[in-house]
Amino acid sequence: MHAFQMSRGWLAWLERSAAGWLRPRAGRPGTLLLVALCALAGAAHGQEDAGCRARFAGRTLRWIVPSAPGGGFDSYSRLIEPAYERALGVQIVVENHAGAGGVVGAQILRDAAPDGGTLGIVNGPGLLVAALAGQEHAPNPATDFDVLGRVARSQHVWATGAKSDLTSIDDVFAAAAKRPVIFGVREAGGTAFVDIAVASALLGVDRRIVAGFRGNRDASLAAIRGEVDLVAYTFSSIRDRIAAGDLRPLLQISTEPIAADPLLQGVPLLGGPGGVAARRAEQLGRDVAEAVADAGALDAVIGAGRLVIVPRNLEPAVFGCLESALAAALTDPELRAAAAAAHRPLDVARAAAAKAELEVAGARSNRFLPIVRAALEEIRK
Repeated sequence: MHAFQMSRGWLAWLERSAAGWLRPRAGRPGTLLLVALCALAGAAHGQEDAGCRARFAGRTLRWIVPSAPGGGFDSYSRLIEPAYERALGVQIVVENHAGAGGVVGAQILRDAAPDGGTLGIVNGPGLLVAALAGQEHAPNPATDFDVLGRVARSQHVWATGAKSDLTSIDDVFAAAAKRPVIFGVREAGGTAFVDIAVASALLGVDRRIVAGFRGNRDASLAAIRGEVDLVAYTFSSIRDRIAAGDLRPLLQISTEPIAADPLLQGVPLLGGPGGVAARRAEQLGRDVAEAVADAGALDAVIGAGRLVIVPRNLEPAVFGCLESALAAALTDPELRAAAAAAHRPLDVARAAAAKAELEVAGARSNRFLPIVRAALEEIRK
C-alpha cells in the first residue's frame, strides 16, 4: 500500500474516533482525549498537505481548456487557477485548445504524460455522448481519464430573442407545426447539441440545428437579431443577456428549478410529473411515464457537468494530492465569492462521487444515441 493511502486511512480512523467521542458515555474519557484526537487529525492533514507541497515544489502545471478564451469553461478555469495554486503550492498555466466540440483539448489531456503535470476541465456530457456516438477520435471521459472532481453541473435553458414572436414554449410548439424551428449552436456534438437533439425529439418539435457559431456570444446575437429562433446554453452563461432584456428564457432543461433566480420565475421545467415533457406527451398521445423518465435521463446526462480530469494511470499519491488540493480550492472562500460575483454557480463533487455520476450518465445516454447520431448525420449533409 502506498504511504499516501496509509496516511489517509489513519486520518479517517482519527476522524471517526473523534466524532464518536463527541457523544459522551459512562466510563468514556472526556474532553482532553477529544482534543487530543482532533489535534492528531489536524496534524495528519497538515503532514499530508506538506507532503503534497514537497512533491510538487517548483513545478508548473498545465491546465487545458478545450474551448476558446472567454467562454464558460475558460471562466471557471480562471476562477479556479489562483485557489488551486494556493492549495497545492504550484504555478498553473491555463492553455486554450478549442476545436471539434472540445475533442481537441480532450485529446491533449488524454495523451499527456501521467505525471501530474497536465490536468484540465472538460464538458462531461458532450464528450461522453460524442464518444459513445462514435465521433472520430473523441475520448470517453468515463474510460480515458481519471476524474478529480466536478466543478458545476451543466443545466440548460432554451432562450429566444426578446423581440421574437416566440413568447412561450407553447409558441414554439405552434411554430414547429408549420416549419422547422431553428436552433443555433457553436459545434455539433457539444452539450447544447445533445440537449437540442434529444429534448426536441422528446417534445415532438420539428427543428433544424445550425452549427458553426464561434461561441455562445455569436449564437446569442443571432437569436437576438432573429437569424435563429432559439439557443440552448447554461443559465449562468447567458444570464447577463437575459437580465439585460436581450434574451427571453422559455424552458429549463431540468427536473427541478436551475436556480432561485427571479429571471427564471415562471419558466417551465422540461422534466417531472408536472413538466412540459409530460404535458406534451399527453397532447401527442405518447406514453407519459416514458416521457417523464426520458426527461429525467436527459437531465442526468446533461448534469454530468464540468469535470476536472487528468490522464489515466497517475501514481496514487500524485492523484491524491491533486484531488485533495482541488477539493480545497473549490471550497476556498475567495473562489466561492468570486464565482458568485461572476454568476458562475458551483456544484462541487469530489472524485468518487463525480466518477459515479459520470458512469450513471453514460448508462442513461445509451437510450439517446440513435437520436444524437441521426442529428449528427443531418448536420453533416
